[in-house]
Amino acid sequence: MATRSQTISLTARRSSSTRGSEPDVVPAPALPPISRKKQATVLLSAFVTIALTIGYNQCFGVFQEYYLSSSQDVLAPSPASQVSQPTALLAFVGSLCYGLTWAGGILVNPVISRIEHGNWVPTTPSTLLWRRRILRLLTPRTITISGVLMVSAGFTLASFSNSIWQLLLTQGFMVGLGMSLLYFPLLAPAPEYFTNHRATAMGFILAGGGIGGLILSPVIRALLSSVGGRWTLRIYASFNLITGFPVAWAVPRSRFATTSTAEGPERRNTHVSRALASRPTFLFSALAAFLQAAGAQLPLSFIPSYTVALGLTASKGSNLLAASNAINAVSRILTGYAGDRLGRQNTLVLTLLLAASSVFAFWLSSVLVTSSSSLSLWIAFIVLYSFSAGGYYALFPALIAEVFGIRQYAAVNAFILFVRGLGTVFGSPVGGQLLGGTQEGIGAYAGIAYWDGALLMGATLCCIGVRWAEGKEKGWKWIA
Repeated sequence: MATRSQTISLTARRSSSTRGSEPDVVPAPALPPISRKKQATVLLSAFVTIALTIGYNQCFGVFQEYYLSSSQDVLAPSPASQVSQPTALLAFVGSLCYGLTWAGGILVNPVISRIEHGNWVPTTPSTLLWRRRILRLLTPRTITISGVLMVSAGFTLASFSNSIWQLLLTQGFMVGLGMSLLYFPLLAPAPEYFTNHRATAMGFILAGGGIGGLILSPVIRALLSSVGGRWTLRIYASFNLITGFPVAWAVPRSRFATTSTAEGPERRNTHVSRALASRPTFLFSALAAFLQAAGAQLPLSFIPSYTVALGLTASKGSNLLAASNAINAVSRILTGYAGDRLGRQNTLVLTLLLAASSVFAFWLSSVLVTSSSSLSLWIAFIVLYSFSAGGYYALFPALIAEVFGIRQYAAVNAFILFVRGLGTVFGSPVGGQLLGGTQEGIGAYAGIAYWDGALLMGATLCCIGVRWAEGKEKGWKWIA
């Protein structure tokens, strides 16, 4: 049976060479047709990539709680025995990994674009033969496989660590850089393979982060309890190698790499121009990305430790983190579907506002009440926050394509994710420093809740700014 295909028609503006003539709109090269089988392959490979990268990053709080406990067997001396626990520094291990996973795109995307369009291999006769041969071996597949190998090497080396600075270099820097090499070659071209249901498709792909966290959180917690920290890191290194290699092999090619113009093969734009960077929509989008990334990771980093502070076990904390990831996964699919029908910007603003409100209404109340209702408020917060926080992850890739155009997607997405990486590195360590105050018990988390709520409310206002700025540029629409 023949597979169904679809072709996307695009237009480009070109100035006539005739003096005094007005610019006219001429057809740009049409992107090649897409088979349903290819779309399914892109969906599955990108979904598993998100589960391995973002899913792991969203459950690092399990490792963080373990490293701070008296039963850990990795760090010497044990942080639990210190007068002032290095919470902020340990939080930075996870934040560095998460931040590099996103921030690396500003370097990975241009390299992938050059490789796909043949600009990376020099063709001059004077170029040494051995250099030409080496550069020809540099393909998107070698980039992604290198990422899988680097991640597994990082976890393996982390299992031999004895201090936090060694964890920063291995479980933080090496793992984060390797995840970036796997993440972007598979995720950057994904929106190009979908049109009418782009937000729904991206919601499904990005739900891999929640599903990955749902599976990994209890598994990692069980391994830490049964075999200890060092063997848990070694087992996870092997799991990443076995699971990541087939995904790295299936990396899709950008659809722009197969189109041609009068000047030759069309190259996907991977740099943000000065004119684009000066647009209010871009400035508001970048600031919203920074604030949302700084605030969104805070609850995930501290769900296990705050649950223990409430009097529950570490196992209960990892289970709540897994439940949070499960709700988040479902939310990403539902909000992607809602965005295709109610407007992606409208849905994004609503979910961000709900996330910020849940921090003040439930988490902060759980801290300040200090009674038997604290646990109920905390669980209510996890449910509402996990559902509302999934909206941004599901909608912002499709929103970038909608606001800035699909041909600017790679450039804007890489820059926005770089900014998100900076925000992630910034948010959790500051939260860890706020936790290291003079208060003890759940009262010590009041500063983190205020900080998180302020960051998310600022991101909401910036997304409203994007909505306003685009309305001024293109005309106001209620469904947008």
